[in-house]
Amino acid sequence: MKKRLISLLLIAALTLSVFLGVSVSTAAAQLYGDVDGDDDVTILDVTLIQRSLAGIIQLDEAAQTRGDVDADDELTIRDATIIQRYLAGVISQFPSGEFLPTQAPTIAPTEAPTQVPTEAPDEVTKVKNIIPIHFSNNKKWTAVYAYLFNSETGAVQKTWPGTQMTNYTTNNYGEKVYIMNVDVTQFDRVIFNNGSAQTTNLPVTKASSGYFVDPAGKNNAYSGKYIGGLYPYGQSGEGTLKTVRFTYPDGNYNKNIYIWLPEGYNANDKSKKYSVLYMCDGQNLFGQATTLSGYEWECDESVLSLMQNGGDGVIVVGIACGNTEARRNHELTPDLGEVATVAGEDMSTFKNGDGKVFSDFVTDTVIPYVEQNYNTNSIRGIAGSSSGGIEAFYIGMENMDKFRYVGALSPAFILYNQSVWDNYLDTLDFSGNTPRVYFFCGNSSNDQLEQALYPNATAMEGWMTAHGYPADKMITKTDSDATHSEGFWALYFPEMLSWGMDL
Repeated sequence: MKKRLISLLLIAALTLSVFLGVSVSTAAAQLYGDVDGDDDVTILDVTLIQRSLAGIIQLDEAAQTRGDVDADDELTIRDATIIQRYLAGVISQFPSGEFLPTQAPTIAPTEAPTQVPTEAPDEVTKVKNIIPIHFSNNKKWTAVYAYLFNSETGAVQKTWPGTQMTNYTTNNYGEKVYIMNVDVTQFDRVIFNNGSAQTTNLPVTKASSGYFVDPAGKNNAYSGKYIGGLYPYGQSGEGTLKTVRFTYPDGNYNKNIYIWLPEGYNANDKSKKYSVLYMCDGQNLFGQATTLSGYEWECDESVLSLMQNGGDGVIVVGIACGNTEARRNHELTPDLGEVATVAGEDMSTFKNGDGKVFSDFVTDTVIPYVEQNYNTNSIRGIAGSSSGGIEAFYIGMENMDKFRYVGALSPAFILYNQSVWDNYLDTLDFSGNTPRVYFFCGNSSNDQLEQALYPNATAMEGWMTAHGYPADKMITKTDSDATHSEGFWALYFPEMLSWGMDL
């Protein structure tokens, strides 16, 4: 619920022009955000960064290192903004951590961990089909209805406005919380409403627990509907976020890896093993990370909700993207052939992409490190969105023996025409182990980018079937309200996770 409060305060917090200094520690000489080295993070540290960037003063190397709170090896206005958000209470720690590391992380050998072929593959705990969902009525509707339907068959539980929900309790915000049980094998979508005002379509899955209405109110981009938010109802903890840094081989710069451990993770309990989901654009996954858009993937909320419903915890590992748009495009584009021409777009940064380098970095460096340092089992997933979506798909196809499932949300398959994709798919052998693949794309008339991605994103399942990929290992989901944003990817992450793990 802590991040729920942060989301409610975000808009107001970003408009503050004066911040109170927050004393963090007087014991550590190397404190992130403490640019002036006085063992305290205050607005003065923000001012020093701004004056340095304006060329008014020159900071020494130690001061620049302390100010580099997003850990991208550059002191930028982004660092100043993150410190401001920290002082306003919008985030609880910097993406780089609280203190400067005293030593570099131990990097595992580049070879993949030894697998014992005679052992049976790990299985996930099956979750009950009927789960309770909760709606926090932060809009103070006089009545709350849940309109449940099946996105595949069109079946509805009850005609509009649906089933009236039962007031269950009142939360710490003074909001009435409503509850109802849902059979997720029968219905996978819900629209919360009061008979007139309504949310967009919201997925209901075994990793669903709590919903609320976005505090920003109605948005014209969604045809006057409210976008929903997620939270893990009944879960008091938030898990633990750790950050390590590795030298990235392409460009020789330091790349952040964010490792989120679910609530209850105990490093000393070797009997409890966790599956791991690896994700591109790791800086946008968790509330403690560097996302400045006001939205994040809420991966932790979804995993905590899954645990609340009796499922296993999942370790989520986010690999940060390159710290410029051009670098991100280069890193997350596999070189499959001639890049397609997109009207009005400069496609030069996508050509001759180094997606293979990123793929090898994930499989040869990140995965071995995680599996040597954390309690993991053999179940792995790989997922991403946009450029991260095409890269996650590529990593999954290149390493079908290493991943149980792949999630490609709003994937940038538009980068290549069908003929290029056909040539690439011809090179792959789908006769052995194949991962489950989840495709998603929005189709909002108010988002030209998402609409441009839609044709290839929704065609890929058919292209793969034509090349022999098992049809029962793929699913494609769409949403006519969804835009190209973390806010919507967060809503569909629970479905991707549930379907990918075959819960």
